[in-house]
Amino acid sequence: MEDIPKVVVFKLSTNEYGLRVNEVREVLKLQDITAIPNTPSYISGVTNIRGEIMPIIDLRKKLNLFDSVDTPEGDMLVMVVEIDGIPIGILVDFVSDVMQISSENIEEIEGIKKNSNGEYIEGIAKIGNRLIIILNIKNLIDPQEF
Repeated sequence: MEDIPKVVVFKLSTNEYGLRVNEVREVLKLQDITAIPNTPSYISGVTNIRGEIMPIIDLRKKLNLFDSVDTPEGDMLVMVVEIDGIPIGILVDFVSDVMQISSENIEEIEGIKKNSNGEYIEGIAKIGNRLIIILNIKNLIDPQEF
């Protein structure tokens, strides 16, 4: 595996995840979301960010993360990513770091990837006692879903 460039590290509940910094356009406080009928449950709705209407994805629901730690909606952040030129907002609890992660700190977990449809997991980075799941956002979210 080649070195992952800088990664934006964020939290969902108690777990840490990372996206390549070149995939993240900006991080904003959660704004008003307008619900859209008949969309998948992980699509919270749409919002207007600087004149651009974009879908908002609840990443917890998309990843099927159901746990007892709930961040109040007003405290959540929106990470704006671009997939094939389409801006999409993803809800996260907290953005903690931007860091460079070298390939020797990343392990591919083949068994998990094959068993849980995890082709969107690039690997798991071990940094001290932290485990950071590196996501491939293009494999996780298909803009054609909305």
